[in-house]
Amino acid sequence: MSGKYNGMQALIHEKNKFAEFIPCCAHSLNLIGQSAVECCSAAVSIFYFVQKLYVFFSASTHRWDLLLDVFKKFGIPTLKRLSDTRWSAHHDAVDAYYKVIQILKKYLY
Repeated sequence: MSGKYNGMQALIHEKNKFAEFIPCCAHSLNLIGQSAVECCSAAVSIFYFVQKLYVFFSASTHRWDLLLDVFKKFGIPTLKRLSDTRWSAHHDAVDAYYKVIQILKKYLY
């Protein structure tokens, strides 16, 4: 962690008072994305539901194997655990969820 008071940022500043901390673009963009999603209750609900799906299936190897069989049959990428630091995992998880929903709609209607 960069930690302004106790982290790496503080240690570097202690060694060199002129050292400035500049976060990389990827980390800044990640923080912007997190804040944007937290402002939208619909997005929060979707990500919460997708995470609960992942937890439900990954809690049992039997359920996980059944899910993987269905996903492989239809060429859907596997569910991913949502990560606070890797927003691409959010995209992957929602993409897999969306594809499953499309297949369910096709076969249930």
